[in-house]
Amino acid sequence: MAGFRKLISEAAKLFYLGVGISDPGTIPRKVDLWKISSGESWRVRNRTATNLQYKGKDAVRFEAQPSEGLAIYDAIEFFGAKVDISLAGINQHVGLIVRAKDEAHFEVVSFQVQSEPQALHLTIDFGEAKEHVVLPADLAGEWISVRVVLAQLYTAVFLNNQNVPTLKVSANPPYAEGGWVGFWMADGSEALLADLKYIQTRKKNTSDLGA
Repeated sequence: MAGFRKLISEAAKLFYLGVGISDPGTIPRKVDLWKISSGESWRVRNRTATNLQYKGKDAVRFEAQPSEGLAIYDAIEFFGAKVDISLAGINQHVGLIVRAKDEAHFEVVSFQVQSEPQALHLTIDFGEAKEHVVLPADLAGEWISVRVVLAQLYTAVFLNNQNVPTLKVSANPPYAEGGWVGFWMADGSEALLADLKYIQTRKKNTSDLGA
């Protein structure tokens, strides 16, 4: 019995982190990225979005422009969530905007992809934390699955359905507010993305922000 309880406890921890254990009562909700081009529920700055089919997915491409660009999805505000995206394995420097209040106040989990003949290099940045990952060369041009877990105590990034975060950054002090999500593009970089989905894991409750 003690061993069984330990197994259940460990499974609960994994589920809280947003990995390998599925919740039958929670279904990811998909955001239609093709609406970015029309501006419906999206705030787009300094980029033009084009809808296309790429490697079997309904994708959106942001054309390269001088200076930074952004597209913020302002239909839903998240305090805690798991946010999934598919990132094309092409040369690009793009980020997932999180906890956005407006076009000037937000955080970015950035992904810089560099495709080389021998490997695909991915650099993940969030705040002052950085992690460099070398992926197999056969992923060049293919889709890379990314999950970003937004929690009150941390922000974590998981790649390709792995159970261990590639990057995890603790929040000190804990987050007291949430915000919108969206995409950020570096100066002069294009972006090719698909499959924006989310699971709202926690709604803002002012009574437990200090918990």
